Parts: sequence; C-alpha cells; structure tokens
Amino acid sequence: MTAPNLLTIDRLSVDYELARGPVHAVRDVSLTIAPHSRTGFVGESGSGKTTIALALMGMLRHPGRVVAGHAFFEAQDLLGLSRRDHARLLLAKIAYVPQGAMNSLNPVQTVQRSIADGLADHGQRLTGSALEDRVAELLRQVGLAPEAAARYPHELSGGMKQRVCIAIAISLSPRLILADEPTSALDVVTQRLVMQTFQEIQSRIGSALVLIGHDMGLMAQTVDRLVVMQQGRVVETGAVREILRRPSHVYTRSLIASVPMFGERRASPPRAPSTDKQVPIVTLHGASKLYAARGTHQGPTAALHALDLAIDGDPQILSIVGESGSGKTTLGNLVLGFTAASQGRVLYRGQDVTRLRGDDMTSFRRNVQAVFQDPYSAFNPFYRVDRALSLPLRKLGVAQDQATARRLMEEACTQVGLDPDGVLGRFAHQLSGGQRQRLMVARALMLRPRLL
Repeated sequence: MTAPNLLTIDRLSVDYELARGPVHAVRDVSLTIAPHSRTGFVGESGSGKTTIALALMGMLRHPGRVVAGHAFFEAQDLLGLSRRDHARLLLAKIAYVPQGAMNSLNPVQTVQRSIADGLADHGQRLTGSALEDRVAELLRQVGLAPEAAARYPHELSGGMKQRVCIAIAISLSPRLILADEPTSALDVVTQRLVMQTFQEIQSRIGSALVLIGHDMGLMAQTVDRLVVMQQGRVVETGAVREILRRPSHVYTRSLIASVPMFGERRASPPRAPSTDKQVPIVTLHGASKLYAARGTHQGPTAALHALDLAIDGDPQILSIVGESGSGKTTLGNLVLGFTAASQGRVLYRGQDVTRLRGDDMTSFRRNVQAVFQDPYSAFNPFYRVDRALSLPLRKLGVAQDQATARRLMEEACTQVGLDPDGVLGRFAHQLSGGQRQRLMVARALMLRPRLL
C-alpha cells in the first residue's frame, strides 16, 4: 500500500485584483506532494510558483486572493484555516524559505534572537548555553560559523542572510519545506552545501521538499519530480529525468534549451572600440574596506583587501566571483560611491568618487549604474513602477518631458520581456521577484550607462 499524500492541491486559482482588471496568477492547478519527496516548481518569472507557496502558507495579501480550490495537508484544508490556525502549523509542520532573505530578518535583532523567537513561538523557550548550543548547531548545518549568531542582518552578506533563513526554517524539523529560490544568492559551493542540508534533513525527519526556482541544473541534481508552470498553469509534470530527456511541452523544451553549457559562448556582434581611452571610467588604487569589530579585544575585519583595478571604455564583461562574504558586493559599493574606502582611492575619470559634486556627480550617476542583488529593497514601496523608473530619467536629464519618459520606460520594459501595461502601474510588492529583477535591469539600461 502507498502512503497517503502529504499535500493535495485541488483546482487552485489565485487572482490579483488590480484597477485595470484581475490578473489570473494561478489557474486551476491540481497536484500532489508525497511524504519524503522532492518536487521542483520551475517556470519564468510571474508564472505563479511563489503565489502557490504564499497561498499555502496563508501569506497572500491584498490584492491577491484565492478564488477557487482546496489544499489539504494532513486532512486540513490550508485555504480554509484561520490566521491563528495557520500560525500553529507554520514552522512546526510547514516551513517557508523566502526568496527575499534580505527583507525577511528583523534588522534590530541578532541572528540568535531571530532563531530563538521562532522556537519560543512553538513552546521551546531556551536560554543560556542550551540556546547557544541549539543555534550553533543550526548554523553549522547551513555552513555558517557559530560566531554569526551574535551578528545583525546588516553585518551579513546576502548569501549569509539566506542561510540564516534556512536555519530558521529547519529549526523545528517540519514535515514540509517550501523553499523559494533558496540558493539564488549563494555561490556554487554553498549551494551544494545547502541542498545537502535539505537532503540530510529529509533523511533524518522524513520531510518533503518543494523547491521553487529557475535553475534547471539545480533541479536535475536535487529533485525527483518536476512541475513546469507557464502563465499560472501547470503545463507538464513528471519524473525529472524523464522530463529532461523527453520533454513533451514546447515551453519545457525552451526552458531546457536556455540552460548554458560549460564552455559554450554565444557570438557577439563586433563592437567598435571606445575612442575615450585617455582616462579609465573607474580606477581603484589600493582600495580596501575595513569594518570595526564589536568588542574591545578584536581588531577591524577586512571586508576587502587592498585592490588595484582599472576599467576602461572598451566593450567588455568583467566577472568578479567568490563565495558569499568574499567582498564582491563591498567592491561594488566602493565603485558606486555608496561607501568610502578605508584606505586607497576610487576614481571616476580621474576624480575621487567621494568628492564629486554638481554636474560631475550627475555624470557619474548616469554613466555608472547598478543592478542590485535585492530588487525589492531597491524600489520605494510607496511608488508605482512608472514613477520609480521615471525619476532617474528626469533627475539625470535623460528625458525632458513626460511623453519621452513614458516612451523610454515602455521600450525598456519590452527589452527585458515585460508587458509595460502590466507592470508600470503596479507597486513593487505586487510583482514577482523575477519581475522586480528585470525592472532593475530596465531602470539601469534606460540611462545607457558606460559601466553597469
């Protein structure tokens, strides 16, 4: 006899009610999750993957609402539970690893306090050495040193914060783990460690894993069953090996074909070299960044050691790689002038970035743009997308009138695969993580920067 399903989703539909009409984010989805199983949800941004997870967790907020369907977990219909009943299940039996780890941790609590709060909410009020030992063990399981327990979120890299969220999720050995892009901010070594952690937890406590993501390679290595989603519908489902070998739906075939192979490189059209070679766009001379450690007996921590680097105007792609916490984002913040170098200098066309003023600063902001790691926090939550995109166009002198700004915004949205009418009038929280990320790319490219 086969064991009953852990989760059964029956004809689930979710809409987002907007001024221009409802957006059908999830349409008539039915599927089952077996105990101990590993299931992957894949599909493009906005296909409904995260919306399903939020509906199951009772975390849908206005304007999203479940318009039809049921979701049975251990004989309880999750979609009919009160908020209090949902809270009893969360973390204890169903855990959620959010996509936006940078916005999921309390900024005024240490890592240890955040983990302790989750335990206390479910009756495990640990103190002293018992709490320290429990937190240290959870952090070790996700590849973090026990010393991270005393840190605040802003003192951690994006990848480290992601691993803290995973530690909180597994703290009570849940029956079902919903992991929404859990490795998107991690280097490949840590990705493997995190997925091994999930697999070890499954072996130990028998939990099921639902992995939401875009990485078909990671899915092939991790899950047993694949659910392919497009425009809110399930277009194909089955054993992952079977789907990868013989995909039946044209959309699935396009997803598999989009995975880059090691050693492959697409030919780029020839580009004329820059005529502006006298001074590099950005130059770092012995630039380093030190952070003072809390405590009287510890010296400063080097987030970035002294670095010399020059980036000229020729078309090129420079990759900076390394594990989480290795200093990549710190380097980016120095180049962007968001933080000053502790030693050395960062120059824009020969001028110190920290001393730019007036027209020189306007030129710098227009020509050196960023696509941020966390698109959610990069958008003002009180602004609609059209206002967020139009502000830099006006402030930096790219568009002098509203009609020009609108045309540039619509062109930028189209270039990143988004429907302008579907996103420009919405708030950032009404979009998927992938849609916000593409809007970050659009906002940067609208200005035609010399360095991205």
